[in-house]
Amino acid sequence: MSWGWEFFVAVGFGFLVTALAGLLLWKPAINLWVDSFIKRLMKDPYPENLSEMYNVFAKVGIRNILESDLRGTTGKALQRPFGSPKHFSEWDKLFFNSVYLTRKPVMESVAIDTKVVIGPNAKRPLYLDIPILIGGMAYGAGPSLQVKLALAKGADQVNTATNTGVGPFLPEERKHVKRLIIQYNRGYWAKEEEVLRQADAVEIQLGYGAFGSAPRIWDYQELSPEFRDYMKLKPGENMLEEATLPNVRNQEELAELVAYLRGVANGAPIGVKIGATHRLEEELNILTGAGIDFLSISGAEAGINYGPAILADDTGLPTLPALCRAVRFLEAKKLIGKISLIICGGLATPGQFLKALALGADAVGIGTIALLVIAHTQVSKVIPWEPPTELVYERGKYKDRFDIDTGAKSLANYLKSCKEEMVLAMRCLGKTSLKEISREDLSTVSPELAKLTRVELNLAPPGK
Repeated sequence: MSWGWEFFVAVGFGFLVTALAGLLLWKPAINLWVDSFIKRLMKDPYPENLSEMYNVFAKVGIRNILESDLRGTTGKALQRPFGSPKHFSEWDKLFFNSVYLTRKPVMESVAIDTKVVIGPNAKRPLYLDIPILIGGMAYGAGPSLQVKLALAKGADQVNTATNTGVGPFLPEERKHVKRLIIQYNRGYWAKEEEVLRQADAVEIQLGYGAFGSAPRIWDYQELSPEFRDYMKLKPGENMLEEATLPNVRNQEELAELVAYLRGVANGAPIGVKIGATHRLEEELNILTGAGIDFLSISGAEAGINYGPAILADDTGLPTLPALCRAVRFLEAKKLIGKISLIICGGLATPGQFLKALALGADAVGIGTIALLVIAHTQVSKVIPWEPPTELVYERGKYKDRFDIDTGAKSLANYLKSCKEEMVLAMRCLGKTSLKEISREDLSTVSPELAKLTRVELNLAPPGK
């Protein structure tokens, strides 16, 4: 038996009539419910009124309520994947000073030099084609092995460096990048001389911007089985980062470590990483007196893999004042051009990068934005049901879905795009090299920022 088209038309018409009838019947019911709900909102006293939640959200904040509930669930320190959501540094109140006839803009035919040198006085300086490098992110506590390899391959495509972070040394990472910064951490791992000899720079890690100098326990139960095997951990064995670096209690002991590392790493630049602090100058006085080649300073906006909220939100010094104060210190000590300065912490756009360089940084480090960039279109593999961390973190349920080469290409494209935008801005400034960029190329709408950064206030003509 075959059905003619008339049958299907009739069935379709029947469905349409049924749907319309249902809509007509439901409309009065929905209207009654909405009327009743609105009247209750307008009549019920606050203790009984649902709108009281609006006041609670406005007073406490949705994020604070959510995080308080999470604390109430676990009874442990809250751990956020990417640091604080707060914005402390007012980069958007700084503006570049374009030129027209007072100084000639740079023509398209003229090349712009974006190369930088980290540790110019080192026996074996670190040369980068762009002033943006990948900051320290640890395999195991943060990015997965696949993501670490993507970061390395992406950085290598644009001739910049990546950083091992506080995690273990990965031979696979070393294989995929020509410029590798190895962190000398506060734990016991990745300190063998055969590892340190493979460094293109060594970063002595004393703390992070979003974590300070707090000790950190890598709990065995929270580490992936693959990572436990990689670190050869015994069942139940945790990993510990001490609050201080063993055997480094003063400037003399730090100088001894610097000299030792310089010899083992065959003259590669030796630097120190700290989280910014209001005691910055006191710390820098000790650090620079130990014979280091570079400083890596991360502001309070820096990300941290599963860092406690109180350390990310309420400790440290924001990136912008940290940068300005560090530059003032290096100028006063006549160390500009001798000790390189890498600044990081919440930086994400080429405008922010170039402003940091104009204010005195030699290079900038990125972390959170790099992880988001390498995820790129691959986040479709986990959203809308899971966040991107489930794709890029070692503890993520879907880390095996991440494609290394696709992630590397996304990162390389992002870095190339940032370089192009920075070059365009430099042409507008009439500058052909990053070495020519200075505070004179900036102005600000904020009197407070003018005082901090030593750039001119642009609410009146220069000199007025």
